[in-house]
Amino acid sequence: MDTCPKCSKVVLSDYKFCPKCGFSLTGQPPKSSSAKTAVGNSATSSISFFNIAQELSSSSNLDKLLSKISNAVESLLDADRSSVMFLDESGENLYFKAATGEDILKKLKVPLEKGIAGWIAKNRKSEIVNDPYNDERFSPKTDKKTGYLTKSIIGVPMIADKKLIGVAEAINKKNGEFTKQDLDTLTGFAGLAAVIITSTLSQTDQKNTFSNMMDFLVMGSEALGAPEPTPKGHSWNMARHISQIGEKLGLSGKSIQKIHRSALLHDIGFLGVENPKLVGINIDIDLTPENRYRLHPLIGGEMVKSIKMLKELKPFIVAHHRYRDGSGFPENISVDIITPEIGIVSILEYYYMVKDKDKLDPAKFSPQIFKAFSEII
Repeated sequence: MDTCPKCSKVVLSDYKFCPKCGFSLTGQPPKSSSAKTAVGNSATSSISFFNIAQELSSSSNLDKLLSKISNAVESLLDADRSSVMFLDESGENLYFKAATGEDILKKLKVPLEKGIAGWIAKNRKSEIVNDPYNDERFSPKTDKKTGYLTKSIIGVPMIADKKLIGVAEAINKKNGEFTKQDLDTLTGFAGLAAVIITSTLSQTDQKNTFSNMMDFLVMGSEALGAPEPTPKGHSWNMARHISQIGEKLGLSGKSIQKIHRSALLHDIGFLGVENPKLVGINIDIDLTPENRYRLHPLIGGEMVKSIKMLKELKPFIVAHHRYRDGSGFPENISVDIITPEIGIVSILEYYYMVKDKDKLDPAKFSPQIFKAFSEII
């Protein structure tokens, strides 16, 4: 008999992956050198965001987290430098809390009446300036003190619970000019930084973090081009039906909210398949589309369990391709875990796969789920 080389489970000879631990049983073994996958900016942003979110769950070291954000911003925006500036107690000046470059920056203050950063803070508006020396708002004083030549700036206000925390900036695009896509990326990271900066995570702050995290992770999962017969944006399409079906079933608002989040993130495993270091699972680097497709529920479950605000979604993500009649995958997942809440995600996923309501097999779902779905769709 064949056994899984990772967990020793007995598996069939034609298995593509171990149904117990997710270890791929085909293709080339993992290489010692890191293999970079060519993914879009949205996917790369999501990976960096995911790493910082994991760190946020277990660390209270503000400087370390802000440094990680600065490094991620520089890499994603192809920027030479970056900074996170706080609003001081007087509310009249910004000071550098995290910045790459000269140490002298940590001693400087920027009045809200001066410079691009001051303008961003005062007006609470994002800005791209690709020719600062021809912008009347730009103040060259910092350049004169540091000897650094500023050629381009992109900055966004950091706001938490409607309160201005400071400004996040990236300086000098290495190739070309800063773009609207760069601004969207910086905005997401600035939102996370704003929440981290607050002394404690209130419920409102946690919601802000969760909202930013969800947007980034869904965008990243879709940017990878999931090998499924579903159209781009189908996570959002699935999510928009959740409330109606949940209400038909008499579920609580809290349950409906959890199902909605699960629908948005059910394919997050594709991020992990492309970047297995996120979850520490040993998978092959040369997976076929079929293998990636079959691995992503298990990988996704491993990803979310490491984040406090997402770990309750693990059963939904793991079982979204598993059905009540015993079909689907992963094969080792008991059908007994398919609660009505999980069943909603499963039936919507199946519907968007077959793209035809009449092709749905009622035996795959509980009668209550199938009835509620049929009345809504």
